[in-house]
Amino acid sequence: MRCAVKKIFILIFILAFVFPLMAQDEGDYEEEDGKEQPVERQPVFRVSGVAKSGVLWSEAQDEGREKEYSKTEIRNNDGDSGNQQGRFRVDMDYDNGKNLGFRARIDWETWNGTEPDKWGYAFGYGNFFKDQLTISVGKLGGSPWGTGGPEMWRELESLGQGGIRVEWKPAFIPKKAGEFNIGFVLNSFDQPAEASSGRKDATLLHILGESVLGISYTHKYAHARFAFRLDSDWDNKLRKYEDEGGKLVYRVEERIIQKYLPGFQIWALGYFDGIGAKAEKEEDMKEYLDFRNWFFIQYDHKWCTAQIRLGYDWVDKRSIFYAKPSLYWKFLNNLINVGASFTIAQDFGDRINPDAPFQYIQVEPKLQLNFTSSYFAFVYNYKRAYKEDYPEARGKDPIRQEQFINLRFCLYF
Repeated sequence: MRCAVKKIFILIFILAFVFPLMAQDEGDYEEEDGKEQPVERQPVFRVSGVAKSGVLWSEAQDEGREKEYSKTEIRNNDGDSGNQQGRFRVDMDYDNGKNLGFRARIDWETWNGTEPDKWGYAFGYGNFFKDQLTISVGKLGGSPWGTGGPEMWRELESLGQGGIRVEWKPAFIPKKAGEFNIGFVLNSFDQPAEASSGRKDATLLHILGESVLGISYTHKYAHARFAFRLDSDWDNKLRKYEDEGGKLVYRVEERIIQKYLPGFQIWALGYFDGIGAKAEKEEDMKEYLDFRNWFFIQYDHKWCTAQIRLGYDWVDKRSIFYAKPSLYWKFLNNLINVGASFTIAQDFGDRINPDAPFQYIQVEPKLQLNFTSSYFAFVYNYKRAYKEDYPEARGKDPIRQEQFINLRFCLYF
């Protein structure tokens, strides 16, 4: 049985690469006078990116204790600027005009370093059979099956150190029925080699056991995409697990209402880790499972943007429910945005503080000036979070208070 499975996978692997090699000179065609004529395309090289930074003042203090810190630093903490001085990101996209090209992303967040922190992705790609088949090779990113955002950005093929992605976009399905993108990724192990200490050398089946399977469906009324990453036992990082299980990401979008109410959107996204995991003890399983989900309702009008975010996480024997409404008004043709967001979180199960009425609350007013390719924002944030009881909090609520003021700068190019 194992031998048969191996042969099937090897056959799929060979077909995936032989077919494109036979079609490399195909080129693009368009219909003219009832006949397909070749289309000459010029090479295109595009560079774009973003530069973000700011000035951040922050402080934190536990009730009944001395102030933990109060500091000022160069940083933009908008949640999409890294954890250092800011973010300088460059995206490069090259198409040679003959269905081949490459995509790359460079991120530089530690500006006092001598080189960028990382290549977000860097891969070459080829489109074959009139764009029905796309093969990408390298450090993968830009997945057609990722979560997108906001709140989380997950792409399962980026968990390894590189791979080969195959996408099939069948043309025989009528466009009015929707568009499919179906494929798989031959991926590297998502844990370092030392995690497999004591195991024998990896085989082809181990590599196949790290594959990502993906599918997306796009229709004028809806969009959905899913990806599932298998996990072989070769790189189990924790020995108490017989099988760490697979990972799943998803994104679904509703697109009917916006046709009747422009600017209205509903979508959801999520990440599941530990699907099918096995452990000797059930309590170990609860420690390992990691589920994160977000649901969004948004109305973007010329006068304002209103949004409600609802989240649910299960991490380490503890679940958390989030509610995050926000409202931002637009003035002078969106030159000025003024508004605020409010967040309340409540945990369940193995709670941090069983007597707390909530896990934390947070309010964040913001004033933002928008220009053609840049913005400047002033943000204040205040957060109160319950902690476990500690001696200094006797007679008081065990609360941690955090606040910050952030002047944010951003340039798009």
